[in-house]
Amino acid sequence: MYKVLIADDEEIIRRGIAGLLKQDREMQVVAQAEDGETALELAGKFAPDLLFVDINMPFLNGIQFIEKLKGVLEDALVVVITGYDDFQYVQSALRLGVYDYLLKPIMEDVFYRSLDRAKEELKRSREQTKYLEWAKVLLEKNKAKLTENFLNDWLGGHFCEEEIDERISFLKLKFPEAFGVVVAGLDYKNNMEIGGDWNDDLLYYAAENIARELFQPFCPAALFRNPAGNLVMISSCQPQDAWQDTVKQLRSLLEQHLPVRATLAQAEGTGRREIPAEYERALGRFYELMEVPQLIKDVQNYIDENYKNEEFSLQDAACAFHVSPQHLSRVFRHSMGITFVDYVTRARIRKAIELLSNEEMKIYEIAELTGYSSQHYFSSAFKKVLGVSPAEYRKNGQSKMSVAM
Repeated sequence: MYKVLIADDEEIIRRGIAGLLKQDREMQVVAQAEDGETALELAGKFAPDLLFVDINMPFLNGIQFIEKLKGVLEDALVVVITGYDDFQYVQSALRLGVYDYLLKPIMEDVFYRSLDRAKEELKRSREQTKYLEWAKVLLEKNKAKLTENFLNDWLGGHFCEEEIDERISFLKLKFPEAFGVVVAGLDYKNNMEIGGDWNDDLLYYAAENIARELFQPFCPAALFRNPAGNLVMISSCQPQDAWQDTVKQLRSLLEQHLPVRATLAQAEGTGRREIPAEYERALGRFYELMEVPQLIKDVQNYIDENYKNEEFSLQDAACAFHVSPQHLSRVFRHSMGITFVDYVTRARIRKAIELLSNEEMKIYEIAELTGYSSQHYFSSAFKKVLGVSPAEYRKNGQSKMSVAM
C-alpha cells in the first residue's frame, strides 16, 4: 500500500481527492493539510510516497513547499494541483522535479490516468530500492572475499590505474600514506604437537585475529591471504620503531598460541601506488627466509632446461621426479608463492625479454624459442604478465622491466 498526503487550502478539493483515492485499495491517505507549513510537518511525520500539492497555499506556497520537501523526503512523488490563473507556476514546479500536474477542476478520468502512472513509477522505485538493498547485503556478506580477490589481482599487476581507483572506492578501502607490508607464512610443527584439531582455514583465521588485534594501533587497511596461502597485511608503519617491534611481536605470538613456525618479512613505502612494489619486495625477502625444499630447487632447474618445449607440463616434471602432479603442484605453490604454470610462463617471458633486445629477431622467432606455438599466443601471455605487447615493449625500450618470481 502507498501512503498519500493531500495539501490544499480548499477543503472541497481535499475531500474530493481523498474520495477518489478511496476507490484504489493500494492508496492510503495518511494526512491532509490546508497550508504548506502544516503539510511539510506532516510529510516529515508520515513519510508519504505520493503527495498532491496545491500550487497556491498560505504560509508556504506549492513551490516553496516542494523546495523544502527535498530535505525531508527524497524519493516521494509530487503531483501539483493548479488553476488556469496559476499555470505559470507549473513550469517552476516541473524544474523542481514534480512528477505530474492536475488542473482545477479535477476531472475523474484525468486523475486516475495520472494516479496509474504514479503507481507504476512508485512500483519501479520500490523494486529498485529492494534490489539495491539486496545487493548491499550481498556485497557486505561477500566483501571480505571480494576485497581479497581484488588485492591479489591488483598486487599481481592485473589492473590499470583507473580500474584500481574504481575498485578501491567501491570497496571503501583506505590506505595510509606511509604504509608497511607484512607477509607471514605458517608451517605446522611436527604432527604430535598439532593434536588433530587444526586445519589451514582455522589456523589462518586465528592468525588473522591475532594480527588484527596486535596491529590495531596501526589501523590495518587490508588483511588477507595471497594465492600461496600466506597472510598479508597492509597498515600504517608510523611510528616506524614501534611498527618494527610489533612485527617481531607478531611472530612470537603466532608461535606461542598456534602449533606453527612463523616466517615473517616486511617492507615499508610511501604512497598508494608504491604498495605493489613494496609487496613484491616483502615477498622476495619472505622467500629468501624460507627453506625451499630440494625437490623444488631441482624442479626449477628442470623448468629452465625444458620451458622451450611447448608441450612441457606439470605432468612431465612430476614424472621426472617420481612424484604425483597433485603433490608437486601443492609443494611448488607453497614454496614459490605462485603456481607451476605461472612459474613456467614467467621463465619464458624472462627469456623473451632477453631476446627482444636483439632488434634483428622477429617476434614469431622469439615466440618459437620460448615455447609458444604461435605469435598470437605468445603476445597474449607476454601482455598478461607485463601489461604491454612484445612489440610495444621493444618499441619503448623497456629492457630493464622485471618479472616478479
